[in-house]
Amino acid sequence: MKIALRAMLHGNGSGYVEAEAYGSAEARFFKKLGSGKAGTPRPLWNAASQILMAVGYLLMALAVPNSLYIGSMVVGVCYGVRLAITVPTASELFGLKYYGLIYNILVLNLPLGSFLFSGLLAGFLYDAEATPTPGGGNTCVGAHCYRLIFLVMALASIIGVGLDILLAYRTKEIYAKIHASKKAKSSGSDLS
Repeated sequence: MKIALRAMLHGNGSGYVEAEAYGSAEARFFKKLGSGKAGTPRPLWNAASQILMAVGYLLMALAVPNSLYIGSMVVGVCYGVRLAITVPTASELFGLKYYGLIYNILVLNLPLGSFLFSGLLAGFLYDAEATPTPGGGNTCVGAHCYRLIFLVMALASIIGVGLDILLAYRTKEIYAKIHASKKAKSSGSDLS
């Protein structure tokens, strides 16, 4: 599915081979970035994904043609990036002794955030924008129905950028040690 989507996005109609080669090169690039070989702390990559996520939410709030589709794809990819980066970040910062507990706490944000933002806040804001129908209930048609919730989500993403940058600043010594350790291991393995 991903390969076919990449092929469609790059204009390679049925060129699965080219898309797969591109995908594997893309995966190696992001693996290198995420593994710290580039020397960039993982929380900064989380911050970058949060910036893109805010752009995706703003794009959905603008409600230009096809912005809902493009914004949804951008936000979905950013959620995947965050999940992929957050888990190894937790092991680097807190160790592996209580990794299961820490992982479950990190993953708890998915249903909790869905409930708070999608269930409560989005429902409340939708009802505020909707007009009552004669048969009972409310209805809302158009981009204005969810515009405010997309703006709130963009603001939450911007707050997340600030928190990720704060985390990167507070853990820069840890990541410097990790980077130096990886560099020493790679230079030691090159000698043998």
